[in-house]
Amino acid sequence: MRIVKAILDFAVRVHQRTTGMSEEAFMADLTIQDSVLYALGQVGEKVNSLSDDFKEKHSHIQWFAILGLRNRLFHSYEDIDLVFVYEICRDSIPTFIEDLRKLADDTPSL
Repeated sequence: MRIVKAILDFAVRVHQRTTGMSEEAFMADLTIQDSVLYALGQVGEKVNSLSDDFKEKHSHIQWFAILGLRNRLFHSYEDIDLVFVYEICRDSIPTFIEDLRKLADDTPSL
């Protein structure tokens, strides 16, 4: 499915930009922050394009949390907790990528 592959591409970008990066380095690098926030926002935009049936079928992925993050990024930019964003990159993105790769392999193209 094209949408899943697009989500995967943006998640991989986040992972590539933050792997091995300390929290201090993330907090000091505005270019990385901007890049990561944009990519995470795009993940949310693409997730928003998935059908409710698809999200229910693959409910092990926290689709609504991803949409909530997207809404926070796009509508409350000045209130973004960058430590929380860093923790998402460090703790959640690797598993999310694994889950998306499985979906991309198992889902026929539309």
